Amino acid sequence: MNTQVNNSDNLSRPLFNRDFILITLSSFLFFFNFHSFILLPVRIEELGGSESTIGFIMGMAAMATIISTPAVGITIDRFGKKWFLAAGAILMSLTTLPFAYMDTLSYLFPILRVLHGAALSLCFVSAGTLIADVSSASKRSQAIGLFGIFSIINFALAPSVGKFFVEYFGFREFFIFDFFFGLMSFLIALLITEPKREGNREPRENYFSVLFRKGVILASSALFVAGMGFVTVITFVPVFAGRINVEQYEIFFIAYTFSVIIVRVFGGWIPDKYGKKRAAIPAFFVYAASIVMLGMANEWIELLVAGILFGLGHGLFYPAIYALVIDLTSEIDRGKAISICSVSFTFGGMLGVFIYGVIAENWGFSYMFEILGIVSVIGFLVFSIFGTDSKKHISQNK
Repeated sequence: MNTQVNNSDNLSRPLFNRDFILITLSSFLFFFNFHSFILLPVRIEELGGSESTIGFIMGMAAMATIISTPAVGITIDRFGKKWFLAAGAILMSLTTLPFAYMDTLSYLFPILRVLHGAALSLCFVSAGTLIADVSSASKRSQAIGLFGIFSIINFALAPSVGKFFVEYFGFREFFIFDFFFGLMSFLIALLITEPKREGNREPRENYFSVLFRKGVILASSALFVAGMGFVTVITFVPVFAGRINVEQYEIFFIAYTFSVIIVRVFGGWIPDKYGKKRAAIPAFFVYAASIVMLGMANEWIELLVAGILFGLGHGLFYPAIYALVIDLTSEIDRGKAISICSVSFTFGGMLGVFIYGVIAENWGFSYMFEILGIVSVIGFLVFSIFGTDSKKHISQNK
């Protein structure tokens, strides 16, 4: 059986083609497994772990992701993506199962979280690159946005289902149940038909050449600023809501999730039609405005409105910028482009949650969100003035 198809055939492929569906389904199952570990802090606390222990163990995955993602991006450009997606899925699955049988805290907890971070790199970079490969260039932003919906859904779905399992069966049964999602992700990844690239498979440029390519550095910098805002908001909204006496903090996340789905389903075509940068700029500023609004929130309705704006902004600019970086990079170096986006967003988030956590501790959450919103506006303004759009570059990168 031939497992590869010519990449030029993608120009006539429909958006929801066979491989798009398989890649999305495999990734959805992977992220269900991965995001179920949002409940891991509950287990760590149950075993006697402190807040610092929780932070250390949970943070190991993000640190491993940042360190391993560039290497994954470089490697898949040489050897392909399908098998790296399968490897990430089976690694996530196999490193989930031991948690079912660990009844005391030990060094295995942070080690397994490091492997989770590596699995995330393998899956995210390879799946994102494959989606770009199997989608038409004229629908690339829309394809990336729709693909991303299924990861975002698991922010709510995976921990909710996991909470049900823990309450009715226990953590052991929960981790065994979770293990099968990674396994199914692995099996589905094996069915993917990876597009065959014509000509020399050796990458044209090294990692830093791609990063400093015209337009890429500013686009990735915008993602860095956006990542600072995203992780900081997601981390601190539940605590902030308690400070303003709003118990229903989940209303923010519900509004965010539905807004992302709506904008990507009904407006995902906008960046492809009008240009990625042109579409991203207003979305960036809506995103920044939502963060400023959080700083002024005093009741649940304001959290709701902020969540809607946060989702509308993030739902449009995120796939637009990813698609922009891909357009500005040669096809043979596409894995590096995806990894640059991932590292920029993730590193911005890690740095942001630390810096703004200190600000919140010393001056309060309202002040923190206001500063974060202003910094976001400045960062996005720089991108809007100096950033490069992709339309005139696409042909030379094919």
